[in-house]
Amino acid sequence: MAHRDLYNVLGVSRGASQDDIKKAYRKLALQWHPDRTGNDDEASGRFKEVTYAYKVLSDPTERARYDRLGPLYTPDGRPPRPEDLNDTVSSVVGRWFGRKNEKKGEDLRYTLTLTLEEVAKGSTRRVVVPRKARCSACGGDGAAPQGKALCEICDGTGRTKGLLLRTDCFHCDGKGFTIVEPCGECHGEGRVELEDKIDVNVPGGVATGQKLRVSGKGNAPLGAGAVGDLFVIVNVADHPLFARRGEDLVVEMPTTYAELALGADIDVPTLDGRTTIRVPPGTPPGRIFRLAGRGLPRIGRSGRGDLHLQVVLEVPEQLAADQRDALQSWSSSLAEDAHPRRRSFDEAVRAR
Repeated sequence: MAHRDLYNVLGVSRGASQDDIKKAYRKLALQWHPDRTGNDDEASGRFKEVTYAYKVLSDPTERARYDRLGPLYTPDGRPPRPEDLNDTVSSVVGRWFGRKNEKKGEDLRYTLTLTLEEVAKGSTRRVVVPRKARCSACGGDGAAPQGKALCEICDGTGRTKGLLLRTDCFHCDGKGFTIVEPCGECHGEGRVELEDKIDVNVPGGVATGQKLRVSGKGNAPLGAGAVGDLFVIVNVADHPLFARRGEDLVVEMPTTYAELALGADIDVPTLDGRTTIRVPPGTPPGRIFRLAGRGLPRIGRSGRGDLHLQVVLEVPEQLAADQRDALQSWSSSLAEDAHPRRRSFDEAVRAR
């Protein structure tokens, strides 16, 4: 689709002769040619647009089609797609209601690593983000004082002439002026790089992968338009004790056989410190004790998740000879029904 006014790209009127079109092209092609501008991406893009405009307008047949179709023109002659028609209608409606297509500055991303304790309480973290802010010396227009000249192509309007295909002027990028002398502070870009200290409010209960939006802390735009936003990507660091299951926390609680068989009071961790739970006699491995409301905050709701303490039996890896003898003697002294589950298991195995 021809979203640019090709006459404006070459800086000629709609009634321009072929000689005028050729002269304009040669001048602009020389200005934006890669041999002169090097690896400048913007200059390369402008050179391609100038070349495309000349290719269409220098061919009488294609020029006639372009004059007839305007924004619906396609170089291959195919019918416009629905999305192309939508873009064109939006552009025309914007023209009728005086809306200008101002470009927003780029959004930025920053990864913030949090501890589980910070997630539990919520916090405000100050981060340092490299960003581009509007130049205060020139107000963002990129020109030194008295360094601007009225754009001769659009007569200072910043817009192309015409009814349907009315877009930003190719030669001044919609500003209505060209820069004769660039700003010494930003070198004509209209924005400067800085290291900005930004306070990020982190709500309690956030999870890895969540985005926190800080409005207006992205890059300033090139020219007029809104400043971009900063998106802070949350990364919650692994914890040596707690595993996260949504709003709940899980802790594996190593215990000895004596503690499970005889019962014991065991100190356990919480995100708010430590507490003590009572393990009753005969507690089997794998049992889970739940401490209600000791998990993480529920985002968008009141209350907190739970803390689950899972009993894990830790078997000694090394025993001295006298310890082995004592354990063997104790095992032999047990009644036959001391391990009913093991007894049922052995009977089922023998029955196969």
